[in-house]
Amino acid sequence: MTHIWFIGFLSTFAGIGVGGVIATLINGFKRSIGTIYAVCTGLILGLLSFEIVPEAIQLGNWVVFALGFLIGVIIFELIHMGFHKNPVISKGSRKQHNLRIGLFLALIISIHNFPEGMILFTPLFMARIRFYLLFLLSIIIAVPVAIGAFIGEMIGMQNQLLWAFLISLTVGTIYMVTIKEILPESIRQSSNIYSLLVALIAFCLVGAYLISS
Repeated sequence: MTHIWFIGFLSTFAGIGVGGVIATLINGFKRSIGTIYAVCTGLILGLLSFEIVPEAIQLGNWVVFALGFLIGVIIFELIHMGFHKNPVISKGSRKQHNLRIGLFLALIISIHNFPEGMILFTPLFMARIRFYLLFLLSIIIAVPVAIGAFIGEMIGMQNQLLWAFLISLTVGTIYMVTIKEILPESIRQSSNIYSLLVALIAFCLVGAYLISS
């Protein structure tokens, strides 16, 4: 048995860490925050559209994808309602708002760790979370990937419909976080036209890269 679980852990930890370092370097530039969110919106939607969604449909079918996507949306809404019922997080300052976004992303962060790492760490830095806690968070996020890789290696890919469903569920959750949390924050930090234009450019670039690769 190969040590694929360890490779999954290291790749996730490295991707999150690199994204966090970039977010740290540009965090001092307040005007850049809206651009970061817009770019990562385009990157995530591009990755979903050109890579993850086709993979889910290929493993399963449109019905499995639609069902998984819908359940992912429902999971997001349940988590979203839970956060808004919490007075400590749903009410208060911008710091609390940014912390909520970071926590949302920590729940659904997945294989494509570089852009997600940038998004995750940016609001947490703005919320003035200490660096050692962010380092610990990177490890915590990487551990489930290692466990999932280990289990996946054990059971193999025999049940393709199950994998397709799980991927689709993740797509639905990530999509909702991107559209309802990340993009609106970019618009708040800049403007509608600017955010949508930057997101569209990032979407097209990642699409062109994935299609040509």
